[in-house]
Amino acid sequence: MFNDRSDYKQQVIEFFDRRTAYDREGNSHPREAKRLLEYVPIESGQAILDLATGTGLLAIPAAQKVAPDGSVIGVDISSGMLAQARKKIKAEGINNLELIEADVESVELAAEQFDIIFCCSALVYISDLSKILDKCYHWLKIGGCFAFTTPDKTSNLAEIRIKVCRDLFDIDLPHIIRPLWTPQKCRTMLVQSGFRDVEIESHLYNKSKIDENYGSARIEQEFYPRGNPLSNLSEAEKDLLQAEYQKAVEQLIAEKGIWQESINLYIKAFK
Repeated sequence: MFNDRSDYKQQVIEFFDRRTAYDREGNSHPREAKRLLEYVPIESGQAILDLATGTGLLAIPAAQKVAPDGSVIGVDISSGMLAQARKKIKAEGINNLELIEADVESVELAAEQFDIIFCCSALVYISDLSKILDKCYHWLKIGGCFAFTTPDKTSNLAEIRIKVCRDLFDIDLPHIIRPLWTPQKCRTMLVQSGFRDVEIESHLYNKSKIDENYGSARIEQEFYPRGNPLSNLSEAEKDLLQAEYQKAVEQLIAEKGIWQESINLYIKAFK
């Protein structure tokens, strides 16, 4: 369905633009942003960058913490998300927070500009993770901190999707969370970009029932920022994949119950 990078980016924009009540989609998003903000000490006067800032769940309280002399820049590709953020910024009377509508992978910022860079829950959507980590290192001041969250490998039924694809078609599925889904993977990528003193914590993101509509969510239509090999399957093969995936989830429910825990990794590293 979405076979190239521009189609993928448009898929992401449309997905987030549709979520016009993002802050009210339960308490998981606000709680994750709050925990990440508390994970890194913030001081008045600092310069902060918030990548994929969304509705400003992290950027707005960060701007309040660094005021009056500090500043925050929030970058996001979704105009719908930024519209929600602007309403909140106006209501709060915040004047030290700048929002930029742009793809975080292509935005240009000055070297050694920021004390802290955050990315809450959105790094997995990036197509070229090595490149964005290199950019973050470039944008940070010496001694600056990069902090982000990402789901661990037990989340989103990711391992089941990968197993079914491998067993059926010998496809090594590049699931969206896979490049960063363990502490070791996160640490390795950060060190390769020059970061030091990497710290990682695990926290429960959410505990919820497995969605009863799991069988109707088409695996081949999910987000694949680094390429979608399932787009090459025939319609019959896609239907078979979906059926086998549904059987695998039903087996999981029979063995472990309908409740699923989602774990997030909280990572910070320094320049």
